[in-house]
Amino acid sequence: MPEFTRAVHRALNDIPHEVIIVDDDSPDGTWQVVEELARTSPWLRVVRRIGRRGLSSAVLEGFEAATAPILGVMDADLSHDENILPKLIAAVAGGAELAVGSRRIPGGGATRWPWYRRFTSWGATMMAKALLRLDISDPMSGFFVVTRGLFERSKPRLEPTGYKILLEIYCKGQPARVVEVPFIFRDRRQGYSKLSAGVMSDFVRMVLRLRRTSSRP
Repeated sequence: MPEFTRAVHRALNDIPHEVIIVDDDSPDGTWQVVEELARTSPWLRVVRRIGRRGLSSAVLEGFEAATAPILGVMDADLSHDENILPKLIAAVAGGAELAVGSRRIPGGGATRWPWYRRFTSWGATMMAKALLRLDISDPMSGFFVVTRGLFERSKPRLEPTGYKILLEIYCKGQPARVVEVPFIFRDRRQGYSKLSAGVMSDFVRMVLRLRRTSSRP
């Protein structure tokens, strides 16, 4: 965690920012580590959740805790390239409502993914794009920046289950302008993958629900 927070802080050195770590009471004591780091890093905070689980709901709780007009999401396992954060923020500051770190446009990709991981990601992407008629290249991304306005507009209709909150915000909030910024998805250097049969099943149900309820034309 210290490596991650330092990397993000360096990447945003010239941009006023706060970093909020949302921790579901991890048994490794993540919240305690972040609290200790925050003693000498006033830009760093932790939200410790007890009895609540799930990435999507954690993202929304982090957004609620933030005070800035621009909100961002990234994994803390060092797989997301913090160096594109200024580009994502600049895109939103320049008029986009949503900026997505994309692995599926020129310049993007992933390092050393096994074939089954690539196949699963590709299949989920194709399913989401086909059923939801999406016009973004990487709807499976967990690395994105939004305006607070888009979040507030989406919030009353969000059903934060599973791990793909970007799909919920995109379909429910219908951003007027989206920018995609390429990045290389790195091998995680800490933590573990959340991918499981249950997660995949939750994703399929979410896509089918969004297809029924989305007002996107």
